[in-house]
Amino acid sequence: MEKIQSFQITGMTISGFKCYQEPAELEFGNPTVITGGNGRGKSSVADAIAFAVTGLPFFGERGLDRLHNEVNPDVSIAMRFVDGTGKAHELVRTRQDGKMRITYDGGEIRQPDLNDLFGERDVFLSIFNPLYFIEELGDSGKNLLERYLPELPVETVLAQLPADLAYILKDEPLLSPATYLKNKRADIRNLEENVLYMQGQRDQAESQGKGLRQAAEAAAQKQTVLQAELTALEEKQFNGLDVSTMRERLVDLSARYEEALRDSGGREEQDQLSELRAKIAKRSAEQYQSQYAKPLAETAAEVKNLAARYQQEGQNYKCLSAGNPCPACHRPIPENILRSVQAEIKKAAGDILAEGREKQAQLVELQKMDQKAADTFEKFKADDLEKWSREMSELEARRRALASAIPQEAENLRQEIQDLSAAIEYGNLSQEEFDRLKECREELRQCAADLSAAEKAVSVKPEDIDGQIGQANQQIAALKKQIVNAAQYVSKRAEMLFSSLKMNRVEISLYDVVKSTGELKDAFKFNYAGRRYDRLSLSEKIRAGMEVSELMKRLTGRNYPIFVDNMESVDDLANVRPTGQVIMAKCVHGAELSVRPLNPIPAAGQQKAA
Repeated sequence: MEKIQSFQITGMTISGFKCYQEPAELEFGNPTVITGGNGRGKSSVADAIAFAVTGLPFFGERGLDRLHNEVNPDVSIAMRFVDGTGKAHELVRTRQDGKMRITYDGGEIRQPDLNDLFGERDVFLSIFNPLYFIEELGDSGKNLLERYLPELPVETVLAQLPADLAYILKDEPLLSPATYLKNKRADIRNLEENVLYMQGQRDQAESQGKGLRQAAEAAAQKQTVLQAELTALEEKQFNGLDVSTMRERLVDLSARYEEALRDSGGREEQDQLSELRAKIAKRSAEQYQSQYAKPLAETAAEVKNLAARYQQEGQNYKCLSAGNPCPACHRPIPENILRSVQAEIKKAAGDILAEGREKQAQLVELQKMDQKAADTFEKFKADDLEKWSREMSELEARRRALASAIPQEAENLRQEIQDLSAAIEYGNLSQEEFDRLKECREELRQCAADLSAAEKAVSVKPEDIDGQIGQANQQIAALKKQIVNAAQYVSKRAEMLFSSLKMNRVEISLYDVVKSTGELKDAFKFNYAGRRYDRLSLSEKIRAGMEVSELMKRLTGRNYPIFVDNMESVDDLANVRPTGQVIMAKCVHGAELSVRPLNPIPAAGQQKAA
């Protein structure tokens, strides 16, 4: 089916629709005048035309049940029209029992097919209904306009700027000015936060510097005193003692003592105790060796990698906008494929998330199996140690019983071993001196840690931080200069872009440019003859809406009929010259409905429709 760029309605058959119970035949021309009193069906004609094309009434309301006639609920709208070539067509829409059916030139079609023929619903209704765009679309009307505004290459805008400014901006990524400015402002915020942090560091360094230096000096002095005391105690501890000979003597005494015990009848118990001690030591030292270590590490790495990829895809999705580089091919993304790129990234993120959840489930299962194996190992280990400990207790009891028979020689050896062991540990120190030796070592360790921390803090110099702050402020100033330059670009671009929105008496503002920051502040304002739209009379709103309707025709290249309701309140249309078919509805008190075509519409072979 060929797209309908322009058409004029020649006639309609309406039945079961609002006040039209029985089929009513209507003929249209250009212009067409519809008159009648209130409730006679004038506005219903506008609803019927809009419903035939879009499936919605004149103002785009969603509640369709109110369109049914109370007596005859079977809606049928047959709209006959000629396209820009003079070719005749018929569009029929019926709604029965909640089911919609559409035929075009006798063939059944769907609403998306109609959208392809006549353009999207908002475009059609913005042309057909002068009040629709301003009063119904609201802020979404801005997005609709932007989709049809002409593309402005960066080079075209730069050519209109002063040569020095154009040279500065020529390598900047200005395809999407809003994104460019947003990124620059984000860079400034990050730098300003860093400056605040560094200023805090500098102030802290200045305020604590003297105290930290004093603390470092005190720690150093304490360290010297402690080291001197420790050195004196260590020198006294083994002064005049041959520790090596004492240790050799201790080994010899231990061997003689063991021999004396074996001779006393406890040899077998002693051997068994030695064997048990070795077994317990070996078993205690055993650690669980996981057979799942490798698959656990590999699966955990895969989960981490998938999480990083999912996060990256999420960041890519957030940063997607027209003009920004594509994360895959690194080329700027045109507006017309932005949604498809978003869909691809969203699908990729969903696939990664699904795979990540599967791997996470595998990881949890492996962890459970590993924990179960570890618990089993620890249980067996605990059982073995408990069993051997019981055996040791029994052997010790038997050994103690035998020890009562140890000869005096063995007892003397045991006492000598204890005395010699104490001498090797304490040396010439008393218990008090030995305790102080340990205290000095611990205090020295803590003192060294305090001294290191104080010296590190003192090493942070305010003048070094001032240098870093100065560099950050220079970067901020450079970024602000870039924003000021870009603001001039944005201002010129807006001026060139909005030139296509110029109308006779209506002015539209889509953006306000904040000169100080270059920020694009969203705006969507309508003025008519210098007055705000919300302060206009109904007649002024209709005249303003007709100019917007003509604007939409110009931007979209579609010339469709325009239906002007409440025409009795409009005394003239001097501000606008409609380029297509005009249907005017006027209220005439007490009059019956009348649809009068003032000029016939040429068919194929005759003069083409305007």
